[in-house]
Amino acid sequence: MKTSLLATLVLCAAALPAQETILQVGSPVVTTLTTLRHTPDAFRNVTVQFTVQFASLGKISNPFFTRFTPADYANVYVWADEQPLWQRQAYEDLFGNMFYPKAGSQLQQVYEMSMYDRLQITGVVRNTFQDAPWIEIQSFDVLGEQVSSATLAHMYRGEQFMNERRWQRAIAELTLAPAGEAPPALRSAAFKNLGICYLRIGESNQAVGFLEQARSLGGDADMEIEDLLATASTRPSNELDRVVGTSEVKDHERPMWEAFDSNAQPQQNAAPLRGR
Repeated sequence: MKTSLLATLVLCAAALPAQETILQVGSPVVTTLTTLRHTPDAFRNVTVQFTVQFASLGKISNPFFTRFTPADYANVYVWADEQPLWQRQAYEDLFGNMFYPKAGSQLQQVYEMSMYDRLQITGVVRNTFQDAPWIEIQSFDVLGEQVSSATLAHMYRGEQFMNERRWQRAIAELTLAPAGEAPPALRSAAFKNLGICYLRIGESNQAVGFLEQARSLGGDADMEIEDLLATASTRPSNELDRVVGTSEVKDHERPMWEAFDSNAQPQQNAAPLRGR
């Protein structure tokens, strides 16, 4: 058994040089981190270019068959540029198999990065392990637009209000989200949500305007946006929210004098107060 294991390790080590052949024909292959994560083997030894959002520096976990040692590389954790960080599942889905060589000329920039900095990465998928790419960063450019905590909060609250069918409150939050230097993916998502909200309250002209802005900012065609635009232009009543609630105001949002009396009902024909 020990002899067999030793032979396996020797074979793995012997195979490493064969993986150093880098496919680099002309410009790097432009892709996304999401695509790299879904189909890593298709990009093995390929020079790629994609955009990410910086999360933090990490601590290298060094399996025996990788080149990425703490002495030689800095470990970088990122999110894909297209990840909706205002949603908890996406926010917690960090990618940590990114490595910048400590001999590289941009190492000081790596150490000075702030959370949510957007980077256009040029790198090589050196290996794939456990169905994930292991990427060596060759160079990067810092991009101007980025999200902020305030923007993410507006997007989060807007979608929460949408889930509760509180369309006007959602519009108030989502309108603030695309302000400032928000990146295209976030602005597209905000405009799409605004389009949906305006459709739900019967404002089809407003909805079309926001949906067209969302389409112009998106990368690949979003069929949901196309379907919503078609509906808004021809059958807007199909998207109207016809469920009418008694009130959108929760108990903790009501005036103080009403909040203490949950059974109080408005009196249509109440007698006027008499003088004391």
